[in-house]
Amino acid sequence: MKSFVIAIVVIFAIQHQLSCEAIALDHFKLLDLKVGNRQFTGRVLTHDDRTCWLLRRDGRMDQIAMDQVSAFSEAGDRFQAHSQSEIKSQLQTEFGKTFEVRTSTHYVVVASRGRGDTYVTAFDQIYRECVRALGSRGFTVERPEFPLIAIVFPDHASYSAYCQSEGIRAAPGMVGYYLASSNRVAMYERPDATEMDSTVIHEATHQVAFNTGIHSRVARHPWWVVEGLATVFEADGVRTRREMSTPVDRVNRERHLWFAEYSRKRRVVHSLEKFVRDDKVFETAVLDAYSEAWALSFFLIETRSTDYGKYLRTLVARDPLAAYDADARLNDFTNAFGSDLDGLETSYLKFMRRIGN
Repeated sequence: MKSFVIAIVVIFAIQHQLSCEAIALDHFKLLDLKVGNRQFTGRVLTHDDRTCWLLRRDGRMDQIAMDQVSAFSEAGDRFQAHSQSEIKSQLQTEFGKTFEVRTSTHYVVVASRGRGDTYVTAFDQIYRECVRALGSRGFTVERPEFPLIAIVFPDHASYSAYCQSEGIRAAPGMVGYYLASSNRVAMYERPDATEMDSTVIHEATHQVAFNTGIHSRVARHPWWVVEGLATVFEADGVRTRREMSTPVDRVNRERHLWFAEYSRKRRVVHSLEKFVRDDKVFETAVLDAYSEAWALSFFLIETRSTDYGKYLRTLVARDPLAAYDADARLNDFTNAFGSDLDGLETSYLKFMRRIGN
């Protein structure tokens, strides 16, 4: 199994003191906020009396402490996202002449000269396949507000430098990531990889899910939900339309093999509740965690898709600035799938064994 770790960066709220009522935070107006020597322009996504999330016209998000705001004013009547052509121009300026910027229906892709068309075609195909597959399973899919941006670097050195500029540690084996605050996918080309390898599909799935209302870019979601959905969609059989297909045709073989070995040798009996309650296993046994995130998500999508869709909507509807502790996580899960976790775990593991035969 590939030993890379695919990262999604989650930004956490910071505690501050100042009533946001001092600022007329209209969620539809374009505002200028001055914080120290910096000026932020955008619309407010959400706020409380200590912090607010500001959405820029290029799709980036900024978390701003209210007690650091020294001035504010309206910058326009209504917020309007930058057009695809504006985004393209900005990216060309940002990355310079050694890169080319290519566009498709949904994507703006930055890549080495001569490689842009290949990657923009791949990302756009993944978008269409993901949206179709999500819609066919009854999930509510919204239209993205912004053009989706992906940056494909020619080598690890340039990728690593970009990671540093974004405040991301380019850990060994991390070949790509989706960053919620920038709303960008970033990765680098590897000699042994294709334009439609699992990294491209995984990160593009994250980006699609966070831009079509499947996930919230601000709210905290359990890692198993976010990573599980992306690993489910790595399998071609999930995204492509096939007549008379079965769950076996939609299995992510790599994740399934790892989970089968993990469940035989290391997985603790009756550990589903702990897996749902917190993300600690992602810090201590990453590949085991990813395999179970895939397995649980695949089981729920295949056998409880209506309940799974309800669960995703519950997560998106949560107050993004409120704490989300282990009890709340478990409560949301049992409200969607029932309180008999041992029974659910038994069914889940039987399903995994059956599709492996």
